[in-house]
Amino acid sequence: MDKHEEYHLKPIDSIGRLPLSEQVYITLKQAVLRGELKPQVKLNEVKIAEQLQVSATPVREAFRKLAKDNLVVIKPWKGVTVKGYTPEEIIAMYQCREVMEGLGARLCALYATDEQIRELEEVCDEGRREEDPEERVAINSRFHSLIAMLSGNERVADYLSDFREMVNRDMYISTMDSERSLECDKEHDAIMEAIRQHDGEVAEQQMRNHIRNAFVFKKAHADLRAKKFGENSNL
Repeated sequence: MDKHEEYHLKPIDSIGRLPLSEQVYITLKQAVLRGELKPQVKLNEVKIAEQLQVSATPVREAFRKLAKDNLVVIKPWKGVTVKGYTPEEIIAMYQCREVMEGLGARLCALYATDEQIRELEEVCDEGRREEDPEERVAINSRFHSLIAMLSGNERVADYLSDFREMVNRDMYISTMDSERSLECDKEHDAIMEAIRQHDGEVAEQQMRNHIRNAFVFKKAHADLRAKKFGENSNL
């Protein structure tokens, strides 16, 4: 069931020379990833246009792009809602992600060339240096996507790309937590070391450990939020 919660968006700031529709899209996408627009919340086109101080047209265009990203759901005659997931879907996603990303890391360690590994190391190092949360999410996503691509298994890369935006939401939450961010950097380093040594078994173990820790953090965050607002996290 859709939730009719209040949301308050600030007027958009000009983002370079991007078209207005693209600026609105980026603004709404960030709001979803940050949790400012919560899952199952129905989005009112007119209200959003007023809050962002734009016309309705770029908002409609942004909705279509967000739907392609699997971040919102557009239903004829019913409107637009922020995409939400049941606890069962979230648990299933993490279970599958652990297996698939673990396999990707194993194959990457076994078959990636030295040049490809250096490229991966550069992304890993870039993520460690970056402090901006949104940039860290983008780099983190690129790190995981690159490992999948370097596995040489297209099914692994395709499968993981299907729920990349879903994962990015959780990445944003963990990035905002300094302690978890530091843990992620250490876990990435452990994955990189195994790949650098071409040790497929250890690379898979380290990656699976990384994904399990991500789920543990997500559950703890959900439980804390549920307690704060007197809800059930169901995770």
